[in-house]
Amino acid sequence: MKNKVYLILLIGITTFSCEDFLNKEPLDLITDPVVWQDPALISAYLADLYDRVDFIEIRGNNNEQTSHALIASMAGEGRSFGTHHQSYGASTSVLNASGVYSELNYWQYVNIRDMNYFLQQIESSPLDESLVQQRSAEVRFLRAYTYFQMGIRWGGVPLITEPQAIDAPAEEIFVSRNSEKEIYDFVINEMTAISEILPSENVKGRPSKYAALALKSRTALYAASIAKYGTVQTVSNPTGDDLVLGFPASEAATYAQISYDASKDIIENSSHRLYEELDDPAENFQNLFLDESAANKEVIMAEVYDFSKNRAHAFTMRSTPHDFSNTWGSMNYHYDWLERFEFADGTPGTSISRAQLTSQDWAVDELFSNRDPRFVASVFYPESEWSGGKTYFHKRTIRDGVTYSAGTDENGFPYAATTRNHIRTGFMIRKRTNENIYPENLINDDTDYIIFRLGEIYLNLAEAAFYLDKDGEALTALNRVRQRANMPDKTSITEDIIQNERLVELTWENQSYWDIRRWRIAKELLDGVRLQGCNFTYIYDTKKYRIQLVNSEGIARTFQDHNYYLPLAVGKTSENPNLVENPGYE
Repeated sequence: MKNKVYLILLIGITTFSCEDFLNKEPLDLITDPVVWQDPALISAYLADLYDRVDFIEIRGNNNEQTSHALIASMAGEGRSFGTHHQSYGASTSVLNASGVYSELNYWQYVNIRDMNYFLQQIESSPLDESLVQQRSAEVRFLRAYTYFQMGIRWGGVPLITEPQAIDAPAEEIFVSRNSEKEIYDFVINEMTAISEILPSENVKGRPSKYAALALKSRTALYAASIAKYGTVQTVSNPTGDDLVLGFPASEAATYAQISYDASKDIIENSSHRLYEELDDPAENFQNLFLDESAANKEVIMAEVYDFSKNRAHAFTMRSTPHDFSNTWGSMNYHYDWLERFEFADGTPGTSISRAQLTSQDWAVDELFSNRDPRFVASVFYPESEWSGGKTYFHKRTIRDGVTYSAGTDENGFPYAATTRNHIRTGFMIRKRTNENIYPENLINDDTDYIIFRLGEIYLNLAEAAFYLDKDGEALTALNRVRQRANMPDKTSITEDIIQNERLVELTWENQSYWDIRRWRIAKELLDGVRLQGCNFTYIYDTKKYRIQLVNSEGIARTFQDHNYYLPLAVGKTSENPNLVENPGYE
């Protein structure tokens, strides 16, 4: 089992000098008592724990070519360029008992053991009691976040809160799975407790009181929706106790109330505010993810990056269109997802039917520039302005009846976009792409990664209020997010409106896949579906585009009811005889 490990202290990030380090006694094992008597070594241990928690799902430093598209690919938002990329394979393959792709895996019991050990040992450290409590609260946050990530993948997982001894007997080492409810309740209860310990104001890169409440809000909302839309499943455990997946429908309101209360607390009592620093709503929304100054009060917690300190990721490298980069833009949007974005007047994105889309020529303003400003901020589409120019996605140009697939006109206009721009879907991800970073073939993007922000909290509140039959409050909260985007208010609230607003606002923020699973609509959206892209032909004389819908994935997807939980797989179940597999994968 992966939590039966020998643990070495990895001190990659330190707050003490090399000279101080060389004067210390040699440290081989985490159990060395010297560590817990030295505040600098304790800080180093904590820094290492932070470094190993994958807030960004999978770091740019590991599998960086594909990982930033992983959750978006799984949800159907988009795809990574290469068919050999893990994110593409993970989203188009059939989930079975052989397991999940490594980038989707989050079986973090090495980290859990180290966190438990930290919490045990810091009690005997020489730190002031108040600092012991704060550092312990930070580690409890990291541990709860890790359990949350495992819970949304597998449902119930083993809940271990004490460090297991290396020489413990088998009955202690080979633990069985706790219920899904126990995992969610653990996270919620931990966040309730530490929210009274952590500071109210943000400390960059560390959890605050309101980061704890944000995780509580998200976790309880997930539980409420699974209770509302899911079913309870009972599986026989080898240890004799039944494993329970899901929540009773009767508990939906209980969890909705927890999420509602935590969300209201953040909105009403914290200093966090929606980001509204720029007059243009598209520019404002784009800058929300790039502005790391004190003016950005929307950010509740972010993972901090600094290229000068060898902490960077590859998002901008992989998202910038090829004609503006010196590398390989790799992250594309599917047209299916873009239909979720309304037009600026509130007309549904599907009001232009696919038959209409492909039966006439279109100016950019007719299809794209007049959409929800969040579309303009989130998507590279034909003639998007970027870095002093425009990015193109057309495959060919028709001029005076002649078709050109290469070359330029007398003014340098390209008759065909660079192949990498148009070969997959005809669109790329703009959201979170940093125009100030030149995307060399180098991991050099040090834009902070937002883990929690207030926009999500408003949507959490809207959904929780809706579950509690507080339709007026749900509508007010949802419209507050729309108002920031300069979109017209909704006049009524429905399940579909809430879900679509969330999928638009939080697109490509590593949330949509988990949302469509907890709402139990993933099968409806993905099973048997072959997602689409656009093949653009530029009509030179009219300055319009002729559009052909094309398959942007090689095969139709498969999503079955049992896929709402991922398989533990034979590697885990054979390693620990007390781990029972999820239903449908036996």
